[in-house]
Amino acid sequence: MTDLRIWYAARDPYHCAFRIIRLLTWKGEGIPIDQLRLLDMLLMYPSLALRMKLPAAVRENLRALRLPPVKDLFINLPGTASIWQDLQLYQSAALKQLAGRSLLKRDALRDRYASLDQRNIPASLHDRASAQNAAQAALMTFLITDIANLPIDGPDNLFKRAGVPTRGPVA
Repeated sequence: MTDLRIWYAARDPYHCAFRIIRLLTWKGEGIPIDQLRLLDMLLMYPSLALRMKLPAAVRENLRALRLPPVKDLFINLPGTASIWQDLQLYQSAALKQLAGRSLLKRDALRDRYASLDQRNIPASLHDRASAQNAAQAALMTFLITDIANLPIDGPDNLFKRAGVPTRGPVA
Protein backbone atom coordinates (compact mmCIF):
# COMPACT_ATOMS: atom_id res chain seq x y z
CA MET A 1 0.00 0.00 0.00
CA THR A 2 1.25 3.44 -0.88
CA ASP A 3 1.88 5.86 1.94
CA LEU A 4 -0.10 8.83 0.71
CA ARG A 5 -0.42 12.11 2.55
CA ILE A 6 -2.77 14.87 1.57
CA TRP A 7 -2.42 18.39 2.89
CA TYR A 8 -5.53 20.47 3.06
CA ALA A 9 -5.22 24.15 3.94
CA ALA A 10 -8.56 24.31 5.76
CA ARG A 11 -7.36 21.69 8.26
CA ASP A 12 -3.97 23.25 8.96
CA PRO A 13 -3.84 25.56 12.00
CA TYR A 14 -0.59 27.10 10.72
CA HIS A 15 -2.23 28.01 7.43
CA CYS A 16 -5.16 29.40 9.41
CA ALA A 17 -2.75 31.46 11.54
CA PHE A 18 -1.27 32.86 8.33
CA ARG A 19 -4.72 33.72 6.99
CA ILE A 20 -5.52 35.50 10.26
CA ILE A 21 -2.28 37.47 10.02
CA ARG A 22 -3.16 38.38 6.44
CA LEU A 23 -6.60 39.66 7.43
CA LEU A 24 -5.30 41.63 10.40
CA THR A 25 -2.42 43.06 8.36
CA TRP A 26 -4.78 44.21 5.61
CA LYS A 27 -7.24 45.73 8.09
CA GLY A 28 -4.51 47.39 10.15
CA GLU A 29 -6.57 47.28 13.34
CA GLY A 30 -8.35 44.80 15.56
CA ILE A 31 -11.27 42.68 14.42
CA PRO A 32 -13.88 41.02 16.68
CA ILE A 33 -13.06 37.31 16.96
CA ASP A 34 -16.36 36.07 15.53
CA GLN A 35 -16.11 38.46 12.60
CA LEU A 36 -12.50 37.41 12.05
CA ARG A 37 -13.59 33.76 11.98
CA LEU A 38 -16.14 34.56 9.28
CA LEU A 39 -13.62 36.55 7.25
CA ASP A 40 -11.16 33.68 7.56
CA MET A 41 -13.79 31.26 6.28
CA LEU A 42 -14.41 33.52 3.28
CA LEU A 43 -10.69 33.93 2.67
CA MET A 44 -10.38 30.13 2.68
CA TYR A 45 -13.48 29.65 0.52
CA PRO A 46 -14.20 32.95 -1.28
CA SER A 47 -16.99 31.38 -3.32
CA LEU A 48 -19.05 30.98 -0.14
CA ALA A 49 -19.71 34.72 -0.36
CA LEU A 50 -21.91 33.88 -3.36
CA ARG A 51 -24.26 32.13 -0.92
CA MET A 52 -24.56 35.19 1.33
CA LYS A 53 -27.49 37.58 1.37
CA LEU A 54 -25.73 40.86 0.65
CA PRO A 55 -26.85 44.43 0.04
CA ALA A 56 -27.00 45.36 -3.65
CA ALA A 57 -23.83 47.47 -3.61
CA VAL A 58 -21.84 44.72 -1.88
CA ARG A 59 -23.28 42.10 -4.24
CA GLU A 60 -22.09 44.22 -7.17
CA ASN A 61 -18.56 44.29 -5.75
CA LEU A 62 -18.76 40.54 -5.25
CA ARG A 63 -19.71 40.01 -8.91
CA ALA A 64 -16.70 42.08 -9.95
CA LEU A 65 -14.45 39.48 -8.30
CA ARG A 66 -15.70 36.86 -10.81
CA LEU A 67 -15.43 34.04 -8.29
CA PRO A 68 -16.16 30.54 -9.53
CA PRO A 69 -19.53 29.20 -8.40
CA VAL A 70 -19.38 26.79 -5.47
CA LYS A 71 -20.49 23.91 -7.74
CA ASP A 72 -17.38 24.43 -9.92
CA LEU A 73 -14.82 24.13 -7.08
CA PHE A 74 -12.42 21.20 -6.93
CA ILE A 75 -14.18 19.95 -3.83
CA ASN A 76 -17.83 19.59 -2.94
CA LEU A 77 -18.39 22.02 -0.12
CA PRO A 78 -21.03 21.21 2.46
CA GLY A 79 -23.33 23.91 3.79
CA THR A 80 -21.83 27.13 5.08
CA ALA A 81 -22.82 26.33 8.68
CA SER A 82 -21.00 22.98 8.46
CA ILE A 83 -17.85 24.66 7.17
CA TRP A 84 -18.17 27.26 9.94
CA GLN A 85 -18.31 24.49 12.55
CA ASP A 86 -15.51 22.51 10.89
CA LEU A 87 -13.13 25.48 10.82
CA GLN A 88 -13.68 26.43 14.46
CA LEU A 89 -11.21 23.84 15.75
CA TYR A 90 -8.41 25.09 13.51
CA GLN A 91 -9.25 28.75 14.05
CA SER A 92 -9.20 28.30 17.82
CA ALA A 93 -5.86 26.51 17.63
CA ALA A 94 -4.46 29.24 15.38
CA LEU A 95 -5.63 32.03 17.68
CA LYS A 96 -4.14 30.28 20.71
CA GLN A 97 -0.87 29.75 18.90
CA LEU A 98 -0.69 33.38 17.79
CA ALA A 99 -1.45 34.53 21.33
CA GLY A 100 1.09 32.10 22.75
CA ARG A 101 3.76 33.53 20.47
CA SER A 102 2.72 37.07 21.46
CA LEU A 103 1.72 37.90 17.90
CA LEU A 104 -1.74 38.89 19.13
CA LYS A 105 -2.36 41.48 21.81
CA ARG A 106 -3.61 39.64 24.88
CA ASP A 107 -5.57 42.63 26.18
CA ALA A 108 -7.57 42.71 22.97
CA LEU A 109 -8.20 38.95 23.14
CA ARG A 110 -9.81 39.34 26.56
CA ASP A 111 -12.30 41.68 24.91
CA ARG A 112 -12.82 39.10 22.09
CA TYR A 113 -10.83 41.15 19.59
CA ALA A 114 -7.86 39.98 17.58
CA SER A 115 -5.20 42.60 17.06
CA LEU A 116 -1.66 42.03 15.87
CA ASP A 117 1.24 43.10 18.03
CA GLN A 118 3.34 44.52 15.20
CA ARG A 119 6.47 44.56 17.35
CA ASN A 120 6.54 40.76 17.49
CA ILE A 121 5.75 39.94 13.86
CA PRO A 122 8.89 38.66 12.12
CA ALA A 123 9.70 40.78 9.09
CA SER A 124 9.73 37.75 6.79
CA LEU A 125 6.24 36.75 7.93
CA HIS A 126 4.93 40.28 7.52
CA ASP A 127 6.49 40.51 4.06
CA ARG A 128 5.00 37.19 2.99
CA ALA A 129 1.54 38.15 4.28
CA SER A 130 1.77 41.50 2.50
CA ALA A 131 2.84 39.79 -0.74
CA GLN A 132 -0.09 37.35 -0.55
CA ASN A 133 -2.46 40.20 0.20
CA ALA A 134 -1.14 42.19 -2.74
CA ALA A 135 -1.62 39.17 -5.01
CA GLN A 136 -5.27 38.97 -3.89
CA ALA A 137 -5.86 42.67 -3.33
CA ALA A 138 -9.37 42.68 -4.82
CA LEU A 139 -10.51 39.83 -2.58
CA MET A 140 -8.88 41.36 0.51
CA THR A 141 -10.50 44.72 -0.20
CA PHE A 142 -13.86 43.04 -0.64
CA LEU A 143 -13.51 41.13 2.65
CA ILE A 144 -12.24 44.02 4.75
CA THR A 145 -14.12 46.90 3.14
CA ASP A 146 -17.42 45.33 2.14
CA ILE A 147 -17.97 42.29 4.34
CA ALA A 148 -16.29 43.53 7.53
CA ASN A 149 -18.33 46.73 7.43
CA LEU A 150 -21.65 44.89 7.54
CA PRO A 151 -23.19 45.11 11.04
CA ILE A 152 -22.45 42.21 13.39
CA ASP A 153 -25.53 42.95 15.51
CA GLY A 154 -29.16 43.50 14.67
CA PRO A 155 -31.71 41.62 12.60
CA ASP A 156 -29.64 41.73 9.36
CA ASN A 157 -26.31 40.96 10.94
CA LEU A 158 -23.33 39.49 9.16
CA PHE A 159 -23.81 36.02 10.61
CA LYS A 160 -27.42 35.75 9.46
CA ARG A 161 -26.41 36.97 6.03
CA ALA A 162 -23.76 34.24 5.89
CA GLY A 163 -26.05 31.54 7.29
CA VAL A 164 -23.88 30.67 10.29
CA PRO A 165 -24.66 30.57 14.02
CA THR A 166 -24.37 34.01 15.59
CA ARG A 167 -21.72 33.11 18.11
CA GLY A 168 -19.08 30.44 17.94
CA PRO A 169 -17.23 28.79 20.77
CA VAL A 170 -14.88 30.72 22.99
CA ALA A 171 -11.42 30.84 21.41
